[in-house]
Amino acid sequence: MRLLARDRAYEALKNAILTRTILPGERLDDDRLQAWLGMSKTPIRQALHALTVEGFVETVAQSHTRVVEPRAEDAVANLQTIGVVVLGILDFVFEELGEAGRLDVVGDLDRLIEALDRTDIDGSIAASAAYYARLMTHCRNSVLVEFSARALAARAYYVTTAYRALDVQWEEAAAAYRRLRDAVEAGDAQGVADATKVVFRIDLPGLQTPGKAS
Repeated sequence: MRLLARDRAYEALKNAILTRTILPGERLDDDRLQAWLGMSKTPIRQALHALTVEGFVETVAQSHTRVVEPRAEDAVANLQTIGVVVLGILDFVFEELGEAGRLDVVGDLDRLIEALDRTDIDGSIAASAAYYARLMTHCRNSVLVEFSARALAARAYYVTTAYRALDVQWEEAAAAYRRLRDAVEAGDAQGVADATKVVFRIDLPGLQTPGKAS
C-alpha cells in the first residue's frame, strides 16, 4: 500500500532523528525540509505535529521548531518509564514464549551484552531495540504493541541521547543484563521480573510478576 505524503515525511524525519542525521536541538526549517523531502509544506507540518505529540520535536510559538534535546538529569526517569512498559509486555508474553522463544530472547540478550562489553553505545542501542521488538512479536495485545512501539522509541531516544553525555556504567549494565539473560534461559518468571527492575533501575512494589495473574 502506498504511503501518504505525511506518513513518508513522518518516517523520514523520525528515522533521521533516531540515526542522528538530524541532531538534538537542531532547528527544523520549513524551506529546508521541503527541499530535502521533495514535498509541500502541509504533509511536513502534519508529520512534525505527530512527532511533537510523541515527544521527538518541540515548537516554540512564533519562534522555531526543533528536535528535542533531552536533559541528562532525566535519563534515569526515562529509563524507568521504559522498564515499566517492558514489564507490562513481559507480563503478557513470558510464559507463552516456550523454550524456542526463550532461546531467541537469550540470543538477543547475548548480543546486547556483547555490545555492552565492547562499550559500544550504538550496538547496545540496536541490540536493545531488537530485544524489545522480539518481545512485541509474541504479544497478542495489539493495542499494547502499538502503544509500546511508539512509547519505547521516544523514551529510548531520550535515554540514549542523555547517556551520550554521561559516563555510562558499562560493567554494571552488562552484569544486570547477564542476570536477566540467565533468568530468561532458566524460565524463571520471578527472576526475569526482578532482573528487569535492576536493568531499568526501578523498584515498584505491587507490579505483577510476568505470567502470574493477580
